[in-house]
Amino acid sequence: MGSGEGASANVLDLVVQALPHLRRGLGEDSATFTARLLYENLGLDACAVVDTERVLAYVGRGEDHHLVGGPSLTGLTHHVIATGQPSTARTREDIDCPVPGCPLTSVTIAPFVVRGAAVGALKLYRAGTPIAEDDERVAVGLARVFSVSLEAAELDARSELVTQAELDALRARVSPHFLFNTLTTIAALTRTDPVRAHDLIVDFAEYFRDSLAQHAEFVSLDEELEHVEQYLRFEHARFGERLHVSFEVDPRARLALVPVLSVQPLVENAIMHGLAPKGGAGTVRVSAHPDAEGTAISVSDDGVGFAPNWAPRSNGNGNGIGLDNVNQRLTKLFGPASALRIASAAGAGTTVTFRVPAHVPTAAR
Repeated sequence: MGSGEGASANVLDLVVQALPHLRRGLGEDSATFTARLLYENLGLDACAVVDTERVLAYVGRGEDHHLVGGPSLTGLTHHVIATGQPSTARTREDIDCPVPGCPLTSVTIAPFVVRGAAVGALKLYRAGTPIAEDDERVAVGLARVFSVSLEAAELDARSELVTQAELDALRARVSPHFLFNTLTTIAALTRTDPVRAHDLIVDFAEYFRDSLAQHAEFVSLDEELEHVEQYLRFEHARFGERLHVSFEVDPRARLALVPVLSVQPLVENAIMHGLAPKGGAGTVRVSAHPDAEGTAISVSDDGVGFAPNWAPRSNGNGNGIGLDNVNQRLTKLFGPASALRIASAAGAGTTVTFRVPAHVPTAAR
């Protein structure tokens, strides 16, 4: 594998190609596609994908005894699956392959972790040359991103067992605009700052894992703002010093219960449709304070705004969550008094405000 910018950019391309296949789950077809893709593009001597019991795919040197469908041969693989922690062996002895004359001399193994348990692993092999630190970073980064895709596949498989409200809340977190903008940002960084690009890939995987693990329809405003700050890490990488964000939140307001994903989409909307078209620097302000009717929450930007006779802005994709979606959920849960209030003028920015009651009705929980 090469190092530096070209290798990192190549890795991101491979992630984009492999994810749709792993989205179908961890099986021989998805594993074979992934192993062959990585083997052919990363300059490996061998690549394997295993589940907890057997080899799902193997490509490269050692194919005569690392057999697809057979059990994983090495003790190191069993250790990684058991602990859920990545591991590297830099000698033939450390690999612990029981077959004499195995040409493989070093390997790095990274587990696929779904809902806290290892369900398989990715194995990158070298023969005659040692595993490099770049190999280890790539393996761990890929495995974490792939784990998120496998977790999403599991969510699909058990979708019939959860309520529609839970599914709506989970799927609403995956905005295609955010997904592709972030991948584009990471792709650009691989050419200028490959280490930061790798870190963002790992953060991106953790962001989606946290999102998929959240089943509640309501969270505290404090938890929702933590999710906003997670999201903003990627937007700061995209916009750099052009993006300024301030929080003006009364400590008492942080305890208020809000629908999951009621603030983050408004921040995303402000950046995407307010600041991005403006060019140059811009500011998003998030504020919240208690009042006599509950807790008032607002997101404002100093972006391009829109004329009064223009429709409210939305992320505009059925797979994402825009203003209309947030508004419908608020009014369904709390009634018309909690509907979004939008104030805007062309060239003067936009403010979106809503209010949640002091006590969330039991029926809405």
